This record gives sequence, structure tokens and C-alpha cells, in this order.
Amino acid sequence: MPRVMPTHVPTFGTRWVVVRAGVSSTWVATVSIARGLSLMLSGRPRTPLRALCIAAFDTLHTIRQGERIPTPRLKTLAALLDFGAYANAIFDRKADGRVQRRVTLQQLGESGIGPLVTEYLSRLSDAEGRRPSPGGDHSHFERVTSYREAVVRLSLGTIATAAENAQCLDEAIEATKSGGDLNLLFRITMLCQISDDVLDYSRDRSSGLPSFLTACKSLSQSLDLTRLAARKYADGRGGEWGHDVLPLRTALRLVSACTKLIITLCGWECRSVLRTHWG
Repeated sequence: MPRVMPTHVPTFGTRWVVVRAGVSSTWVATVSIARGLSLMLSGRPRTPLRALCIAAFDTLHTIRQGERIPTPRLKTLAALLDFGAYANAIFDRKADGRVQRRVTLQQLGESGIGPLVTEYLSRLSDAEGRRPSPGGDHSHFERVTSYREAVVRLSLGTIATAAENAQCLDEAIEATKSGGDLNLLFRITMLCQISDDVLDYSRDRSSGLPSFLTACKSLSQSLDLTRLAARKYADGRGGEWGHDVLPLRTALRLVSACTKLIITLCGWECRSVLRTHWG
């Protein structure tokens, strides 16, 4: 009687397909990173992190559509990312970005996505108008988390809509909640948001801004809950991510490791300050 190979054991051919998919997607991502970083030579985007965000969308578009995002649209994405940063800075009262925002808004209007930007601003203003205050208990931490997630989903949905030259922002936002590509980017972005909140804790606390670390009255409680949130975002189980997005899955693991390290170092520093303060 012939031996039947278990269906859960990949054949050599299957493994070879997986390897080829991983190598191919890695090459696609490498070129996308080069394209994203090269945009900074023109002044947009203004940070390497935003350039990597553009690279991520270019990678996904190339894998799914079989072609690169046109360079003019990449420049539009760069302007859109900078615009979002200016808008958030104004809402957070961290910087006066009104002049830069006005110039960038004009550029985005000329690129043809004026209506999308207007809708983004309207929804962002609504979300920021309902932002929770800092300081609270466990349930308040959940409210701050929901606020943080809503802003990130809106931003990613807007960028995805512009990247794919699509019409429906709501569909893109909903896609961040499923197990697909945008959910993978959402998890990576939320981990970056946690790292940013940890590093900006002192400034956020003095400015009265809600963040993962200022959500609770007790910093120790905020750190514990933030650590759990980071684990949740890093957990890729249930994600519908194939081997063709290996670079982004790897990015999730790397960003997760960096976030956990930052949280740990912050915890050590806080305990040291408390010991010094209380003798």
C-alpha cells in the first residue's frame, strides 16, 4: 500500500515556491526602500520613517499589482505624510505647522486628491475633538488606546486610498481591521506609536496629552498595560499574510523587538527615578 504524505508537510516543490516568493518580495522591498529614501533628496518626506512608510506601500502595490507606484504618486504620498504630521502637531500643540500645512495642502490639491485630504481633515478634527484626557484607570487606558488606533487607521486608510488611486476611504479603513496587508501595516504603525509615546512621555505629560504612557495616573500601570498592548500588536497569529510579504512580516518582528526594548529601558529608568526620589 503506497505511503500517503501528510497534507501538513510541505513538499520540496512547495518549499521552493515559498523560498522564491521570499527572495522575490525581498528584492521588491529593497528597490522600494531605495525609491522611498531617494525622495528625501527633494525635501519630502521629511523623515526616514515616512520614507519607509512609502516604501511599504510601494512594496505591497508591486506585489499585488505587478507594477510600481508611479513616481509622481509617490511624491504625493510624501506630501500627504508630511501634511498629516503638520496637522497632528497643530492638534497636539507641539509646533506651529500652519504655514507648512497650508503650502502642502495647496500641493496636494494640485495633485488631484484635494477632496480626500478635506475628508481626512474633517475626520481627524472630529477624532481629536473627542480625544480622552490623560490620567485614569484600566478602562481609561482602553479609551486612550481606541483613540490612538482610530487616528492611525484614518491615516493609513487615507494613504492607502491615495496610493491605490481609489475612491472609498471607508473601505481602506475597514481593511486595517481585517487580517490582510493593511492590518499588517496597522500593527507595525501601532508599535511605532507605542515607541514614540514612550520616548515622548515627559513632553506628553507636561502638555497634558493622552498617550499610552499618560493614560493612567500610575506610570507603572501604564507601562504594564502598554507592554501587553505591544504584545497584542506583535501577535501575527490569524493574519492572512502570505510568504510574498515576507519583508513586512520581518519588519513587524523587528519593530516589535525594538518596541519591547524601549519599554523595558523606560521601566528601568522609571524605577531608578522612583528609588532616588523615595530614598
